Amino acid sequence: MCLLWIGEGMQIFIFFYLPKALNDDWGTPADDVAWIDGAMFLGVAIGALIGGYTGDAYGRRPTLLFFVGLSVISGLFCWWFAQSFIHLLLVRFVVGVGAGGFAPVSLSLTLEACPSRYRGRVALAVPGFAGALGRVLTAALAEALYDTSYNPHYARFNWRGCIVICTIPFILGFCLGVYAISESARWLLVKGRGEEASDGLHNLALRNGTADEFPKGTQLRKVECDELEAMDDVSWHRLFMEPLLTPLLLTSISHLCIAIAYFGMIFSLPVYLDVYGAAHGWTEEQKDLILVIVAVSEVPALMIAMWTIEIYGIGRRYTVIASMIGCGISCIIFNFHVVATALNNTYALVIPNFLGRGFAAAALITGNVYMAEMFPTGTRAAAASISRASGQVGAALAPIAAGFLLVDYRQGDYGMWTKLQPLRVYVLFSIFSFLGAFLFYELGAETAGRHLANTQQESMEQIEEAPDKSELRLSSTIKEILGDKNQATDSEKEGLLKDLPTKEAGDEGWQAKPYQY
Repeated sequence: MCLLWIGEGMQIFIFFYLPKALNDDWGTPADDVAWIDGAMFLGVAIGALIGGYTGDAYGRRPTLLFFVGLSVISGLFCWWFAQSFIHLLLVRFVVGVGAGGFAPVSLSLTLEACPSRYRGRVALAVPGFAGALGRVLTAALAEALYDTSYNPHYARFNWRGCIVICTIPFILGFCLGVYAISESARWLLVKGRGEEASDGLHNLALRNGTADEFPKGTQLRKVECDELEAMDDVSWHRLFMEPLLTPLLLTSISHLCIAIAYFGMIFSLPVYLDVYGAAHGWTEEQKDLILVIVAVSEVPALMIAMWTIEIYGIGRRYTVIASMIGCGISCIIFNFHVVATALNNTYALVIPNFLGRGFAAAALITGNVYMAEMFPTGTRAAAASISRASGQVGAALAPIAAGFLLVDYRQGDYGMWTKLQPLRVYVLFSIFSFLGAFLFYELGAETAGRHLANTQQESMEQIEEAPDKSELRLSSTIKEILGDKNQATDSEKEGLLKDLPTKEAGDEGWQAKPYQY
């Protein structure tokens, strides 16, 4: 999974560094390169929707391998097929479909494979740190591409070579995935294929050297619910009907808002450095150092988020809300950039952008995990795909909104980056950040410390509970065991929330508890 997210980060961000290379090769203007980025984001959005549907309907593993394979083929096609601007546009669209299609399935598979006490941190770390590593590797690759001493006149490799190099993680991930990735046992149980789920878990135990703890033929507890009888085929209309429609709209719109802020800052900061920084004597080394420092902010932000999402009283929901509010405040503070430029002091510029970028990254990734945990197994990948697609819409809108707001129409020049006025742009990012925080607050559900919902009824029980309850929220399975949860002691609650399956006297083998992931 980490290799796949590294490849996704490299493939999406590589074209942020290639306008000069394309101009040198084809004479392509920088504004035209933006259309290639737009085609990529459009492909990601469409691929996410298709991948989410097929992941719920036909299984996580085949969907994942199909879209990763599509990313491999389309990435390699850039070497010989992309001989013109239109051809490159089409190929990058297909690359986006592949990168977008695997993401919601990968997130669902990761969540469904982890016990609840590790689930949030693993699901946050895999796309977060792996994606950040991919972006760092992309920056290093671009540095090597334009290094005149190492690669004079693109003698060693050109922009096509960069794209092929960015495909290598997908190739490795596909080869390992064919062998190592198993179908989600939870998805198989929901589909009524308990024997396949048991065999898959046994094979996984064999690979881990723990086959004695999960012998072949172990009987798993069935997911029994009348709702599951109608889930042989996934239907999108279930997501667009109450009671799932309201949480879907709230999470998707909030994801759109934070994506506009996150990608908007990525697009706007380099322009600020080129226009405003150059006007005040900032050197190229200063500008490059600022971009690197701001990009690194995602790592500590994700580490802090991994800690706060499991803290009692904070959890996923308040981590996302606090991150969005922090992003909005940082964007407002950045508007005091006049002090930084007048004093030729980069600290006043780096600190708010560092904090804003980190907060936005933490909100974006934690929001993905939070949303996927909220929806039932039968529609989890589809819901994750809609959220990701809305995020890609925000990514596509961000440079457009920033471009028009950065234009000073009084100059009479309507070029995209004619005149920078960060006050208007960063205030816009603040507004979207605060709006996203408000929507998450209104949602009112917390998923930390809870099992993943298998049915719509369980999902609604989580959403309908009051958000300000001080007591620990318990799943329906635990309620059945304890009766009234208010009568249970803290030690009873803590003991029942442990996810490790136990062997019971008199049982044939042991029963894994799918509700206790």
